[in-house]
Amino acid sequence: MSQMSDDLIVLTPDGHKKMLEILEHLKGEHRDEIRERMSNAQKSNVLSEDPELDEIKRDQQMLESRISHLETILKKSKVLTAKEISTDKVGIGSRVKVKNLKTKEAEEFTILSSMEANPLENKISDACPVGRALMKAKKGDIVYAETPKGRVRYLIADIKK
Repeated sequence: MSQMSDDLIVLTPDGHKKMLEILEHLKGEHRDEIRERMSNAQKSNVLSEDPELDEIKRDQQMLESRISHLETILKKSKVLTAKEISTDKVGIGSRVKVKNLKTKEAEEFTILSSMEANPLENKISDACPVGRALMKAKKGDIVYAETPKGRVRYLIADIKK
């Protein structure tokens, strides 16, 4: 699982840094943009029932909700250090080179928490089927993952930080 306990969310240093940057952007530029839109709407004597003002208020609520969500994640997060990322067995932060034993194709996955995962970049969550199968495996192990396309067997070829 991506959490060490129910309250702790494990992040890599890069993932933590990205979340801080997003939070800073939302609290700064994005809030300023909404304030400006609100001010312009009020200067235009927009009535309180006006759909434009309702849209601005919805955008503001969504922004504040997103800010609150990111702040909660960051408060509950534990940022891994380089020492905590093992090359002996797969864990969060590991880059795992595998060989699909059916297709004989090599693939490389980076195992991250669900907060950082991006499957299009082969950055997979420790909670997804392949990530779950790889967790705690060692070099040379064969693991099985139940995927939407069926059962896949992988040979763990290498584990890096």
